[in-house]
Amino acid sequence: MLDDPAPARAAAVIAPLLRTPPRVAVVLGSGLGSGLGDDLAVDADVGYEELPGFPGSTVPGHAGRVFGGTLAGMSVVVFSGRIHLYEGHGIAATTLIPRVADALGVRTIVLTNAAGGLEPTMKPGQLMLIRDHVNWMGVNPLTGWRMEDGSPAFVDLSAVYDPRLLEVARDAATAAGVPVSVGVYAAAAGPTYETAAEAAALATLGAQAVGMSTVPEAVASAGLGLRVLGVSLITNLAGTEATHEEVLAAAAGATPGLRAILKAAIPVAAADD
Repeated sequence: MLDDPAPARAAAVIAPLLRTPPRVAVVLGSGLGSGLGDDLAVDADVGYEELPGFPGSTVPGHAGRVFGGTLAGMSVVVFSGRIHLYEGHGIAATTLIPRVADALGVRTIVLTNAAGGLEPTMKPGQLMLIRDHVNWMGVNPLTGWRMEDGSPAFVDLSAVYDPRLLEVARDAATAAGVPVSVGVYAAAAGPTYETAAEAAALATLGAQAVGMSTVPEAVASAGLGLRVLGVSLITNLAGTEATHEEVLAAAAGATPGLRAILKAAIPVAAADD
C-alpha cells in the first residue's frame, strides 16, 4: 500500500463522531448528493478541508463533505463529492476516499458517478450498473503502491465489481420502475468531454458509458480487498455537445432510482460482511 499517513489521520477525525463503526461507504458523484437527506440519519458532518491530507472540493455539484450515520438501518459513511485526476492533485489523491473508508473498517464501497452514454439508445436519467471498466486515464491508480512483502501491487482486477450486489441493485431499480442497464464504464482523465471520435473508439473497446472518475477508487478498493458496487447515471450522449450544468440537471432527477438501489444494496452488503 502507499506509505501515506493521511488516510489514517483522516479516519481518526471521522471515527469519534460516529455512533457505530460504518459497514458500508458510499461515494456520491456529480449532482447525486441531493435528495438522500431523507434517508440518511446524520451523526457526523465534516468538510474535506477539515481532514488531514484531503484537498477541498473544487467541482460544482461536489459538496466535499463526509457524512456519517445510518442509512437503511445500517451504519454508513457517505462521501459527498470526490477527488478527480483533472483537479491536479495527482493520481494518489484519487484513491484517498477508499483508503479512508478502509481505515474506518468499511468492507463494501458503493461508487456512483455521472457519465456519458456510448450507445445511441441511452437516455439521460437512465442508470447503468457497472460490471467492468476500461482505464483510459493513462495512469494506474496503484502506481507506487507496495504489498506487505514490498512487491508492487499486482492486484487481480478480473472481478472488481461484486456480482451479488449488482444483482440486488438491478432488482431494486426494476422494482422502483427506474430504467437500468448493466455495462462497462470507461474512465478518461478529463476535464474535457469526449470528441465524437473518442466516443466511437471507446464504444469499439466495449464500453457503454464514459466518465472522469470511479476507476481509481474501484481499483484501489480492489487492492484493499473491498467489495465494490458501481452505479453510473447517464446524463448525456458522449461525443455530442454537453455542459456541466446539463450534467447536474440530469443528475438531480436520478435521486429516486439511486435511493432505491442504496436502500436495497446496503443491508445486503452489511449482512454479507
